[in-house]
Amino acid sequence: MPDRFAEIESFVTIAQSNNLSEAARRLGLSLAATSRRLSQLEQRLGVLLVRRNSRHFSLTDEGSLLYERAGHALTAIEEAETDLMRRSTEASGTLRIVTTIDAGRARLAPLFHEYALLHPDVTVHLETSDQPATSMIGSGHDIAICFDPPADSALMMKRLADNPRLLCAAPAYLDRRGRPSRTADLAGHNKIVVGASQGELWRRIMGGAAGWRLTLNTNDAELARAWALEGSGIGIKSLWDVREDLENGRLEPVLPDLSLPPSTIAALYLPGQLNSPKVRSCLNFLARRLRGS
Repeated sequence: MPDRFAEIESFVTIAQSNNLSEAARRLGLSLAATSRRLSQLEQRLGVLLVRRNSRHFSLTDEGSLLYERAGHALTAIEEAETDLMRRSTEASGTLRIVTTIDAGRARLAPLFHEYALLHPDVTVHLETSDQPATSMIGSGHDIAICFDPPADSALMMKRLADNPRLLCAAPAYLDRRGRPSRTADLAGHNKIVVGASQGELWRRIMGGAAGWRLTLNTNDAELARAWALEGSGIGIKSLWDVREDLENGRLEPVLPDLSLPPSTIAALYLPGQLNSPKVRSCLNFLARRLRGS
């Protein structure tokens, strides 16, 4: 079977050269091989493409049509190859990220804006989801930014930073119910819990204390923050979530000397994605900025 691409490429070069000998030189072929490719193409298409003799060389109407269309196609192929080779070394294209709603709005949106300014050839597409790790599978996202991500053999993980956690409550609540001075004092307080993992953390904090109970439970970290601000109880919050509330006095640390395990901020991505410059550069940027913030 003839090499159809080679025939078309040779024909375009012939049309541009307006001379078989010059075309053969450009193609690095013999005159006989160049002429044979042209004849094979004409025979396969069933039309005469070039009128030629020892003195005259010109394209037929069919040859002009093929030259116009094939020329555009070859140019598009060359541009696509150039673009792909550039993308293999430079960050470019659309970068799709998914993360939690509160983290996306509060902290990550400004960072991705900064990343986009540093990489003008990258278009950042940021989405939010209650379950970013789950949303990433089959969705076409390049990166999922998660807190305490679940183990998933289908995804690779890059640890970006640790997010400190603390107990906190509204001053009005503590004025009303008292400020705990030791862990045992927490037993008589309302507790705000986000998900099963925080429930387990509360159990470890309370140890063997009898009679303690969970008062408010949710899977929404922003709702838990709202409950704490309203004076509904004591919550376990990450410093990301409540830094401004603490600075402005809307929330107050509870047992500040109590050491809680930090929340892991991690990026999940599919195997092989680190070969993509846009993914690799974004992950490195986030790790630098989050560890320095």
